[in-house]
Amino acid sequence: MGTREVVEIYLTNELPQLRNLRTILDRDVYTNKFPAKITVKEQLQILAEIKGALKESELEVFRRSCFGHFLNLDAGWTEGGKTGKRNTFAGQYVHFLMLRRMPTKKKRELWFLVEGKPARFSVHEFAIVTGLVCTPKLFLGLEEKLKLKARIRDEYFKGATQIKVDDIQKAFRSLCDKEEGGKKRKAEKGKKKKAEKEKDLGTDRVKIALLYFLEGVLLGADPKRNVSTFHMSMVDDLDMFNSYPWGTVVYDTTVDSLGGKDMAEKYRERLRKPPHKQQPDVKETYTLYGFPFAFQIWAFEAIPFLGTVCARRVDGPVRFPRCLNWRCGETVPPLDRITTLSKNRRVCFLTHFMSFM
Repeated sequence: MGTREVVEIYLTNELPQLRNLRTILDRDVYTNKFPAKITVKEQLQILAEIKGALKESELEVFRRSCFGHFLNLDAGWTEGGKTGKRNTFAGQYVHFLMLRRMPTKKKRELWFLVEGKPARFSVHEFAIVTGLVCTPKLFLGLEEKLKLKARIRDEYFKGATQIKVDDIQKAFRSLCDKEEGGKKRKAEKGKKKKAEKEKDLGTDRVKIALLYFLEGVLLGADPKRNVSTFHMSMVDDLDMFNSYPWGTVVYDTTVDSLGGKDMAEKYRERLRKPPHKQQPDVKETYTLYGFPFAFQIWAFEAIPFLGTVCARRVDGPVRFPRCLNWRCGETVPPLDRITTLSKNRRVCFLTHFMSFM
């Protein structure tokens, strides 16, 4: 990327806009008095499937796309979810932060207070962590809309209007079975025609892979949820697809999910119950959508001592995007252990979140 300058984007003059540097929940709730079990819908193992299924030439096209840098993620993140040998999502760590949310008037930001020190998770940090384009969403004019076609939907999903992530998975796997010489392909007359057919099929494999990654990983929603026909049409035009600000779309989905978890209200609901029905050992359960992996990596960067507990930093210079800086950890300690560590160890908190531009 050439010469890089270190630029501060987390400014202390933003702090006065927060209300008295306090958290939504009282400090006595921070320990295992309010345990939780968190599930996520993102499926990082999809990336491992894509890497294993596409040919090298097709992987090169994927690598040059707006999502290509994710191929450089440490294999533990993608293969861990597949084998179950590693913990790819530190749910207790995320819950640790969710209990420490700060009230703020800023609509599209989340603020947290750890041992008296604040940190912000906004679209700026999200862009640095993920490397995705996070400019304002584009308004497609009539000319661009006319370019959007339904070929992918018609050819691989029989023109269905309700297509789910599971359907994309089946289409991708079916396409990857249709390699040259495969049993599912009909014999072509003429080598030239056969080569052209294979080239078109390879391009479509990449397009379906990009759609699969977008819907199954970055937008991490229920596999039974209907996929946007807009996304499906756009992927057929790779130039348009790669220039679209997917980072903004993914961030909005992620922050809506994180910000919608009102821990204070959930705790008050528990307290409203009679003492004999409060069941303090019963875990609260909630699901995160979007790309909470980015939130997790941001936390590793912003609160280094927790990063050393839940993951391992990759050796060498700082990488961009920041998600490439970390290896998957073997285990994640329980919530009470993380809380104890935060109190007993010096909290090295990056008040200024730095970025390479």
